[in-house]
Amino acid sequence: MPDFLLIHINNQFDITQLISYDKDRHQARQLSADDFKSVVTAKTDIILIIPAAWVYMTESYVASRSADILQKSIPYSIEEELVNDVEDNYYAWNSVSEHQQQVAVISKTKRHQINDFIKKHQLKLSGLYSEAVFCPAKQDQLTLWQDTDRILLRFGPDTAMVTNQQQLPQLISAFGQNCHQLLTNNPEVIDTTAFKTVSSLQLADCCGHLISGQEVNLYRGEDQDTEQQQTPVKLLKPLLAAGVLIISWLTVNIYQAWQLSSDITTLKSQQQQILKDKFGSISATEQRDPFAAMQSRLKQISERDRPSNSLLDGFYFLGEARRQHPQIELKNIRLFDDQLEIQVTAPAISDINSYRQQLQNLAGEYRVNIGVNELTDGVYQSILTMTPR
Repeated sequence: MPDFLLIHINNQFDITQLISYDKDRHQARQLSADDFKSVVTAKTDIILIIPAAWVYMTESYVASRSADILQKSIPYSIEEELVNDVEDNYYAWNSVSEHQQQVAVISKTKRHQINDFIKKHQLKLSGLYSEAVFCPAKQDQLTLWQDTDRILLRFGPDTAMVTNQQQLPQLISAFGQNCHQLLTNNPEVIDTTAFKTVSSLQLADCCGHLISGQEVNLYRGEDQDTEQQQTPVKLLKPLLAAGVLIISWLTVNIYQAWQLSSDITTLKSQQQQILKDKFGSISATEQRDPFAAMQSRLKQISERDRPSNSLLDGFYFLGEARRQHPQIELKNIRLFDDQLEIQVTAPAISDINSYRQQLQNLAGEYRVNIGVNELTDGVYQSILTMTPR
């Protein structure tokens, strides 16, 4: 009986690939997707492989070994790279060193859908991986795995993508200039003369790599979407010391709060008087918060004659940035929930990155993020988002 069963699903949660793997013998066998129900048992260890588009792979640099610190710090260390809010995702990582981590990010919505798939088929899951890390990868090495009309490319450990055979030459030309070794299951689809060494890649090699623990496993245990942390049991002496400290802290803060309340009352009265002197009568709401009322009135005066919104700001900053990068073409612009989405094309990814950086420098009051880059007919496409801070 095989040790593992690897299940590869597509965007519609259809099973596209079924692989049995015997770890002791290092043997892998491709099965028909129709055999899924007959080969899955309650004792079978399942590795679920999901589409690369569902998972964002990156690196973080948090100097800590503490799992709690990493859990709290990693999401915010890569916040600028994300196209959605930090709280909308799940995060998993492997520590490369004391200050560097490999990170995988998946949206909570997609993670819930995967949980539903696991429960529906009653799978005993032990691993959840992006298809982008299915094959082993090393520095200076291009890994190429062809499965029907889909080709997985890994340009070293950091860059991976899924493509078709038509786009293969352009992608290798763009990303594989530093790759001098080739590892593949089908050398016939590529010009191997450009590589110093060419090595064969077997299905068992990919399976063994995936379960070796080198890649980031997105599975954290059975349906742990809502995690609860248990409060550790404290010893009596630390509890007593903490109690004394809390009582002392409360005493000091209560006195300071009383003193601060008196000062605030006096200051608030002075602010109300200033507001009346400058603007005449004031409303009950303004009397409750005269400082905010003063800021609001001053802002109304300063911006009375200047129309400003995300769309107008976006047009201005997009035009200014494009003056510095004429090779950028703006294809589509859409405003959705005060977020401006801009589809751009360019002959090189570096042009898009430079344009995004120029746009961020100009639009300081906005957060400019970049989406997934795609190569179509020799032209790179990407979607930029401008969101008010």
